[in-house]
Amino acid sequence: MAMLPEVIAILALLACQAQSHLLQTESVRRNLIVEVGDAANQYSTAKPCSGNETSFMGCFLASSNAKDYPWGSPEIRYPADGSPWGVHLTGPYPDGTTYLVSWLTGAPTIGRNPAQPNTSSLITHAAVTPAQGGTETRFAGSIITYLRLYSDTTLANYSYLSPYIHHVILANLAPSTTYNYKVSCRNGSLAGNYSFKTLPKKTAGDGSSPYPLRIGIIGDVGQTRNSTATRDQVVSNNPQVVIHVGDNSYADNYHASNPDLNKAGGTNQQRWDSFNVLWEPLFSKVPVLNIPGNHEIESTGIKSTISLTTTSWSFPSNYPFQAYAARFPVPGSTPASFGNITANMFHSTVLGGVATLISINNYIAFQPGSPQYKWALSEFKKVNRTQTPWLFVQFHTSAYHTYTNHYKSMECFLSIWEPIFYQYGVDLVFNGHVHAYERTHPVYKYQKNTCGPIYVTVGDGGNLEGLYRDFVDDISSSAGKPRCELFTASGLSPAALYYQNPGGWSSSGPRPSNCPTMSFQPATGLEGGPPLMLLNTTAGQPLLGFCQSSQPLWSAWRDPSFGHAILDLISDTTARFRWYKNLVGLKVAVDDVVLERKDACVNRRRRQSRRARRILA
Repeated sequence: MAMLPEVIAILALLACQAQSHLLQTESVRRNLIVEVGDAANQYSTAKPCSGNETSFMGCFLASSNAKDYPWGSPEIRYPADGSPWGVHLTGPYPDGTTYLVSWLTGAPTIGRNPAQPNTSSLITHAAVTPAQGGTETRFAGSIITYLRLYSDTTLANYSYLSPYIHHVILANLAPSTTYNYKVSCRNGSLAGNYSFKTLPKKTAGDGSSPYPLRIGIIGDVGQTRNSTATRDQVVSNNPQVVIHVGDNSYADNYHASNPDLNKAGGTNQQRWDSFNVLWEPLFSKVPVLNIPGNHEIESTGIKSTISLTTTSWSFPSNYPFQAYAARFPVPGSTPASFGNITANMFHSTVLGGVATLISINNYIAFQPGSPQYKWALSEFKKVNRTQTPWLFVQFHTSAYHTYTNHYKSMECFLSIWEPIFYQYGVDLVFNGHVHAYERTHPVYKYQKNTCGPIYVTVGDGGNLEGLYRDFVDDISSSAGKPRCELFTASGLSPAALYYQNPGGWSSSGPRPSNCPTMSFQPATGLEGGPPLMLLNTTAGQPLLGFCQSSQPLWSAWRDPSFGHAILDLISDTTARFRWYKNLVGLKVAVDDVVLERKDACVNRRRRQSRRARRILA
């Protein structure tokens, strides 16, 4: 593939010249990500449907596709006879050789005050055998249940006791090895014909290479026919591990009384059961690294709150994230933490010995001083870029995008975390929440910056809420002006809010006090045309706008379509990123770019000195 002209590399060096000069004396380096290939330096908007909004939505969301599978459909049906179902893998654990296999048996109990069994003495098993021949190894695990007892009296008759949820830790597996495995029925017998391949593991001194390493990236997946299309295309692309940026079942879109009643009211936990069934063909074959989204909170109908003073929750009491924590323990979980909500809110792990993934929950306290902030900062400080040259971050809500839905809702979060991502040289940030696709160029504070991360929004997995089609720079057919200029909060425009109530713009999740929720970006971040929603500036200062009148320079590719992404790590310095659209299939990646690391910026290779941290802060 042709390289970028040398002049671009020179410009990239100049962009960080001052910063690099200060840090050279500290022997600290950070590697530049240069985009190579046809997709580099293109600002592309692909709207595969034309015409008015009705025809556009009809193109993607025909009535058969805009809904979850009806309850009882064969695609989401599960056995109640004690056979295993909803099998899913989590991992790898940080040691690179441990995984978790989880599944369910039986059926839920629904009614007033269902009696929760004591499962503390129950033991379950999973058995793995190398596919190329070898001895079967049997692992013992735990069985848990969770009880969703509605405090809302109108929902009391629909309280939910989960099926038996089995968790077994598979320890000390050989790297790059395909294993056949079976899991336990409720009666203790082993059943099933499953298989998965462990990730490679880079080991110093043995000459082995973990490359190429293929990572699938999905988000906001749900359980529609569009979800199935995404699932099957991901399976066909053969990733070795999948990053899922949150919003799994969308069970909270349903009333507790009926898994087909699409309305608010208590959340229908049976839709978690059907979700586990629908995604088994992928999740039982490829380990998944999940993070909670807003649809995992599920706080309606029970006594629960989320605030910046909340630092822990207990299990099996009725608190947020209950179904998620019980079904999807994080990598590194022990039997004592299965189902424990506090222990499953954020995590960090290593992929193939070469990539660190730090997963943050933006729906719980994240400000300085909070448990999550202290934990995450310690994880960033532990990263050794010589050992693990790649550094990724995932959290649910999209931080950089140009769609009208949830536009700039992460301003508060970014005000705290964007400098940290920049300081520690994060390569890519993965998000969802916005039901569409968008990839940025390396960016920092709404400016293209060759030393900043690339942000990828993949909230396009196929859920029943549908796609977000409108960009902030679109002209509204009804108002005759860009949609950005129609934004208000509490009856005020963002520009007016800036002076009266800077914290009054929409925010995703908890927000610390004195945390900004809006920014006005420089006009130099635009491809063409003036910025919109202007903020008055002092004489001689650059013109600022709340959003853009065209696709901004930091936005590389955007497309309101369902799909998934594939990231191939090729070496310590090279990767290939591709996004596949469901409507197009796997023959051609709609967005396809090679990322190459060049020595230019600080801190992607070695630990920072104290002075370097001060400079970058």
